[in-house]
Amino acid sequence: MNPVGDIVTGINNGMREIWANKVRSVLSMSGIILGVAALVSMVGIVQGMLSTMRESFEQSGGVLKLEVHPKDAPESQQHIAGISPSMTWRDYIAIKKAIPLAKYTTPIVDMRWSRFVAQGRREGAMIDGVTPEHNNIETREIEYGRFIADIDIRQKSPVIVIGTHLRDELFPELQSAVGQKMRMQGQVYTIVGQFVEEQSLPGQKRRWNIENRKNYMPATTAMSRFQGDDKVNEIHIIAYQREDLPDLINQIENTLTRTHRGINDFEIRTQEDQLAELKKLENSFIYSLGGIAGISLIVGGIGIMNVMLASVSERIREIGVRKAIGARSYDIFIQFLFESIVTSVLGGIVGLAVSVGLLSIAQNLIPEGQAISIFPISAMFYGFLFSSTIGFISGIYPAMRAARLDPIDALRYE
Repeated sequence: MNPVGDIVTGINNGMREIWANKVRSVLSMSGIILGVAALVSMVGIVQGMLSTMRESFEQSGGVLKLEVHPKDAPESQQHIAGISPSMTWRDYIAIKKAIPLAKYTTPIVDMRWSRFVAQGRREGAMIDGVTPEHNNIETREIEYGRFIADIDIRQKSPVIVIGTHLRDELFPELQSAVGQKMRMQGQVYTIVGQFVEEQSLPGQKRRWNIENRKNYMPATTAMSRFQGDDKVNEIHIIAYQREDLPDLINQIENTLTRTHRGINDFEIRTQEDQLAELKKLENSFIYSLGGIAGISLIVGGIGIMNVMLASVSERIREIGVRKAIGARSYDIFIQFLFESIVTSVLGGIVGLAVSVGLLSIAQNLIPEGQAISIFPISAMFYGFLFSSTIGFISGIYPAMRAARLDPIDALRYE
């Protein structure tokens, strides 16, 4: 017995049988083709979307980022909550000066949604008051001009850094809006910087990308010109390393407890929860989509089994003749088993080719589809492996049935 020779012979016989019955073979492998193509295509699109989300998460500071937000004082302190100045510019200065574990720190003066006017055009967008270190936290790339500088903070300069949305809506004829003037709430501001356009998520319209609608001015300008006080809405902080986070949180709590006169009317949020949610979302997508595609592959395997059983019934006399001239049951088993495996393997290969074509189309049809991977290697590997395994399992019973046929009964079969 030569196992390698038997396998080669089985593959050759399987290929000849598939070639001799092309239509039946294509129909039997159609379920495998659709299952593999669906699995790889869906995973490729989802991975592209999730990679964009992960990039956005890292761009916003990743797990090293902490955010300090105001909150209501606990019930036990409600009667003295009024002695706290709430969150102010002084909190930002205290954190910056007293906490060496804080690598970058910036206050956020949230001016929410504002209306901008320039050259007779009007458009609404978000704007925040920040300090120069904000761009070390959010890590947005400046395409033209500069970000807010320390001198802008000291002089409360009427300057603004814009996203591409305002450039597109207010200065559509310009590549760079740096140096242009615009009005907001009746006051004139000079554009000193313009961000690089951020990619949209797959399926998201370009004009609704929230990052491109964000704009910034000096925090001191926002406080003096619009609020009339030194209150801030949030404080964002970046740690040097992940191991520093527990100590950094304790130091922030101690510092703000002093500046807030003992009132616990603030909370510190980490991005660990967001990272966990992102991983949970990624797993749910992969498991649900993989499950759906897996069901398609199982259905395809059932189709192969049905075709193989029908093939056994059609070739009973052939099996009887082969056994009568010396073929062993093992030879018959190997032949039918490898017909099933070859069918599923060919179906898997065609399914991979179809998935590459579908992902190429998706790249062109979905807005900002560049993030979609045409060759999601892990999905392609598991899709092909699963399809081959399904073919092997689907072929065992028909092959056993063929191998067990009695040669005398098979020769008498009409």
